[in-house]
Amino acid sequence: MKPLALMRWLVRLVCPPEGIVLDPFMGSGTTGAAAALEGRRFCGIEMEPAYLEIAAARIEHWTRRAGEEPGPLAGRSR
Repeated sequence: MKPLALMRWLVRLVCPPEGIVLDPFMGSGTTGAAAALEGRRFCGIEMEPAYLEIAAARIEHWTRRAGEEPGPLAGRSR
């Protein structure tokens, strides 16, 4: 797992405020959580159903903590 503080810094560094963060190997969702905390939109791709569930829960938690309503998890499948 990548440190959340590092990923928040990278999101701010490389993604403009109106941009979308893409993570093609989402894993446990640290990049998505960082994007939520930094107010960026996020698109993550994960093939493993177990990691998808973990990532979805983490991103939803941090999205709510950032004060936004989580959006639908488009393309979410098992």
